[in-house]
Amino acid sequence: MTQLDSAKLKQQAAQEAGLAEFGEDAYAEFYDRFVAALNTEGARLTERGVQRASANIGRALRNRLLQQDWLAREPAIGDQVIDRPILLMGLPRSGTTFMHHLFDHDPDMRLLRFWETLQTSPPPATDAASVESRVAFAHQIKAQALSDKANFDAMHLLDPEGPDECTNLIDQVFGMVGVLNLYRIPEYFGWQADQADFRKVYKHHKSVLQHLQWQSPPRRWVMKYPNYILSMAELRDTYPDALFVVSHRDPVQTLASLCKLTHVLRSVSYDEADNDKHQVGRDIWHFVQTHVDHLLDYRQRSGDTAVVDVDYRQLIESPTEVVQSVYTAAGMAFPDSVRAEIADWTAKNPKGKRGVNSYNLEDYGLDRDAVEAGFADYRRAFNIALEGA
Repeated sequence: MTQLDSAKLKQQAAQEAGLAEFGEDAYAEFYDRFVAALNTEGARLTERGVQRASANIGRALRNRLLQQDWLAREPAIGDQVIDRPILLMGLPRSGTTFMHHLFDHDPDMRLLRFWETLQTSPPPATDAASVESRVAFAHQIKAQALSDKANFDAMHLLDPEGPDECTNLIDQVFGMVGVLNLYRIPEYFGWQADQADFRKVYKHHKSVLQHLQWQSPPRRWVMKYPNYILSMAELRDTYPDALFVVSHRDPVQTLASLCKLTHVLRSVSYDEADNDKHQVGRDIWHFVQTHVDHLLDYRQRSGDTAVVDVDYRQLIESPTEVVQSVYTAAGMAFPDSVRAEIADWTAKNPKGKRGVNSYNLEDYGLDRDAVEAGFADYRRAFNIALEGA
């Protein structure tokens, strides 16, 4: 079986970028552990899986090299202020992507674009001519995702020119928690959840935002990453003036939905025998339960008041009201023009427009009563109602 060579991947990225300085060593432990996990844990990557992982790792390393080069040449980038960002989070599959798109109708807000997460350099304001080729590359990546993964468009809204989550930024430090959805590496996730220092991850995350807004008019960032809830204390340390917005959905439904998405995503890199649905169920139940436990622990211990809790049902039924509540909590007026834009967009993008995404917990070998018992404290804490199957 072909294995990933961590040193060779770095050497190749350096040659392609024409650069050699990866920056501080904060990312090194994440990187070494991640590559080792892909080579040693559980299921074996197919040749296509090795190629896909190599391409993704190489892109993250090149982005890191290019950003470090920009910072070396323009050290004032590191002085950029990320002012009172709005950070959207919640269990994966709890409506965070939908909610993120709602904020894309206010020109005073700054959202990450999918095309710029894939290629973070140069800072867009410094080279407008590069945007066209970067957008074209994002369209290629989406086309590849649609060809690789059955019914992917119905499972996840991915617009090459639209807003995207922070996954690719965090991946430059190899701290992406959702790698468990792509690869069967539960031990690596266990290390992330219990031992990894996410202050290093978010320090780099902030540096990428500073890089992307360089020479741009200041606007308020609205970021989305479901897995923020695994490390909220470290996130708060990095962004002390941030407003956290946490979506809450029936955890049994989020688990079932995420099991299906994980099975589809892993099918790109593993043979069918190494992508057993029941194994996916066990992995993802632990994954979601860990997120729930970390969220509850933070909320109970921290007393953090700069948090807005959003009920998934209300988000789907009354999205404009939900966005208005976030604006109010952020101390911002809610313009009538934004209200109208959101109403128009939601009317044109009803649930199921891109296809029906059905899922069933039992398909993944999970017992509904046992799962429900594990999530009981979370359901009570946030008064989360049961959803229909």
